[in-house]
Amino acid sequence: MSDVTRRLSRWKAKYSPEIAAQTTAGIYADMSERYQASMVALCAMELETKQVLDSSGIDTIFIVFYLDYARQLFKLSHGRSISGPTLAREAQVLLEKWQDAAGTHPRRVPRVAPWTCPLLQVLAAIRTDVFNVPAPAP
Repeated sequence: MSDVTRRLSRWKAKYSPEIAAQTTAGIYADMSERYQASMVALCAMELETKQVLDSSGIDTIFIVFYLDYARQLFKLSHGRSISGPTLAREAQVLLEKWQDAAGTHPRRVPRVAPWTCPLLQVLAAIRTDVFNVPAPAP
Protein backbone atom coordinates (compact mmCIF):
# COMPACT_ATOMS: atom_id res chain seq x y z
CA MET A 1 0.00 0.00 0.00
CA SER A 2 2.89 2.38 0.60
CA ASP A 3 3.82 2.13 -3.08
CA VAL A 4 0.31 3.24 -4.05
CA THR A 5 0.43 6.14 -1.60
CA ARG A 6 3.85 7.21 -2.80
CA ARG A 7 2.82 7.07 -6.46
CA LEU A 8 -0.35 9.03 -5.74
CA SER A 9 1.50 11.73 -3.83
CA ARG A 10 4.07 12.06 -6.62
CA TRP A 11 1.33 12.33 -9.23
CA LYS A 12 -0.47 15.03 -7.22
CA ALA A 13 2.76 17.00 -6.86
CA LYS A 14 3.58 16.71 -10.55
CA TYR A 15 0.14 17.52 -11.89
CA SER A 16 -1.13 20.15 -9.53
CA PRO A 17 -3.30 22.97 -10.91
CA GLU A 18 -0.92 25.58 -9.51
CA ILE A 19 2.05 24.21 -11.48
CA ALA A 20 -0.05 23.91 -14.63
CA ALA A 21 -1.22 27.52 -14.22
CA GLN A 22 2.36 28.74 -13.79
CA THR A 23 3.51 26.86 -16.90
CA THR A 24 0.60 28.14 -18.96
CA ALA A 25 1.04 31.71 -17.75
CA GLY A 26 4.62 31.68 -18.96
CA ILE A 27 3.73 30.69 -22.51
CA TYR A 28 0.23 32.19 -22.84
CA ALA A 29 1.28 35.28 -24.83
CA ASP A 30 3.14 33.20 -27.42
CA MET A 31 0.30 30.65 -27.61
CA SER A 32 -2.22 33.44 -28.11
CA GLU A 33 -0.20 35.09 -30.90
CA ARG A 34 0.30 31.80 -32.75
CA TYR A 35 -3.38 30.90 -32.43
CA GLN A 36 -4.44 34.31 -33.71
CA ALA A 37 -2.06 34.06 -36.69
CA SER A 38 -3.37 30.57 -37.49
CA MET A 39 -6.99 31.72 -37.36
CA VAL A 40 -6.24 34.66 -39.66
CA ALA A 41 -4.55 32.30 -42.14
CA LEU A 42 -7.38 29.74 -41.86
CA CYS A 43 -10.09 32.34 -42.46
CA ALA A 44 -8.19 33.78 -45.43
CA MET A 45 -7.82 30.28 -46.89
CA GLU A 46 -11.53 29.58 -46.42
CA LEU A 47 -12.42 32.84 -48.16
CA GLU A 48 -10.15 32.00 -51.12
CA THR A 49 -11.63 28.49 -51.26
CA LYS A 50 -15.17 29.89 -51.31
CA GLN A 51 -14.17 32.19 -54.18
CA VAL A 52 -12.87 29.19 -56.16
CA LEU A 53 -16.07 27.29 -55.38
CA ASP A 54 -18.20 30.27 -56.40
CA SER A 55 -16.37 30.61 -59.72
CA SER A 56 -16.82 26.85 -60.27
CA GLY A 57 -20.58 27.10 -59.78
CA ILE A 58 -20.75 24.77 -56.75
CA ASP A 59 -24.13 24.86 -54.98
CA THR A 60 -24.05 26.43 -51.54
CA ILE A 61 -25.27 23.25 -49.86
CA PHE A 62 -22.16 21.35 -51.04
CA ILE A 63 -19.56 23.94 -50.00
CA VAL A 64 -18.99 22.21 -46.66
CA PHE A 65 -17.53 19.12 -48.37
CA TYR A 66 -15.01 21.16 -50.32
CA LEU A 67 -14.16 23.26 -47.26
CA ASP A 68 -13.40 20.05 -45.36
CA TYR A 69 -10.94 19.07 -48.09
CA ALA A 70 -9.37 22.55 -48.00
CA ARG A 71 -9.05 22.43 -44.21
CA GLN A 72 -7.26 19.09 -44.43
CA LEU A 73 -4.93 20.52 -47.06
CA PHE A 74 -4.39 23.56 -44.82
CA LYS A 75 -3.45 21.27 -41.94
CA LEU A 76 -0.98 19.50 -44.22
CA SER A 77 0.69 22.66 -45.44
CA HIS A 78 0.40 25.15 -42.57
CA GLY A 79 3.07 25.24 -39.91
CA ARG A 80 4.72 22.03 -41.02
CA SER A 81 8.13 21.44 -42.42
CA ILE A 82 7.04 19.63 -45.57
CA SER A 83 7.05 21.48 -48.87
CA GLY A 84 7.93 21.05 -52.52
CA PRO A 85 7.61 17.54 -53.98
CA THR A 86 6.73 15.98 -50.63
CA LEU A 87 3.83 18.38 -50.12
CA ALA A 88 2.72 17.80 -53.73
CA ARG A 89 2.64 14.02 -53.15
CA GLU A 90 0.79 14.40 -49.84
CA ALA A 91 -1.74 16.72 -51.50
CA GLN A 92 -2.23 14.16 -54.28
CA VAL A 93 -2.87 11.42 -51.72
CA LEU A 94 -5.44 13.66 -50.03
CA LEU A 95 -7.09 14.40 -53.38
CA GLU A 96 -7.29 10.68 -54.17
CA LYS A 97 -8.71 9.99 -50.72
CA TRP A 98 -11.54 12.43 -51.38
CA GLN A 99 -12.02 11.11 -54.88
CA ASP A 100 -12.21 7.56 -53.52
CA ALA A 101 -14.64 8.56 -50.77
CA ALA A 102 -16.92 10.17 -53.34
CA GLY A 103 -16.83 7.04 -55.47
CA THR A 104 -15.32 8.81 -58.49
CA HIS A 105 -11.86 7.27 -58.40
CA PRO A 106 -10.89 5.59 -61.70
CA ARG A 107 -10.30 2.26 -59.89
CA ARG A 108 -13.90 2.14 -58.71
CA VAL A 109 -17.24 1.90 -60.42
CA PRO A 110 -18.52 5.49 -60.36
CA ARG A 111 -21.29 6.33 -57.97
CA VAL A 112 -23.39 9.36 -58.82
CA ALA A 113 -23.75 11.99 -56.12
CA PRO A 114 -24.73 15.60 -56.82
CA TRP A 115 -21.62 17.11 -55.25
CA THR A 116 -19.15 14.82 -57.03
CA CYS A 117 -19.76 15.77 -60.66
CA PRO A 118 -16.96 18.34 -60.98
CA LEU A 119 -15.14 16.92 -57.98
CA LEU A 120 -11.69 16.30 -59.44
CA GLN A 121 -11.53 19.63 -61.24
CA VAL A 122 -12.65 21.63 -58.21
CA LEU A 123 -10.35 19.80 -55.78
CA ALA A 124 -7.43 20.33 -58.15
CA ALA A 125 -8.36 24.02 -58.47
CA ILE A 126 -8.38 24.39 -54.68
CA ARG A 127 -4.99 22.69 -54.50
CA THR A 128 -3.40 24.89 -57.15
CA ASP A 129 -5.25 28.21 -56.83
CA VAL A 130 -5.57 28.47 -53.05
CA PHE A 131 -2.51 26.54 -51.85
CA ASN A 132 -0.17 26.95 -54.82
CA VAL A 133 0.65 23.22 -54.72
CA PRO A 134 1.20 21.69 -58.18
CA ALA A 135 0.41 18.12 -59.10
CA PRO A 136 3.32 15.82 -58.25
CA ALA A 137 5.74 14.77 -60.92
CA PRO A 138 5.11 11.21 -62.14
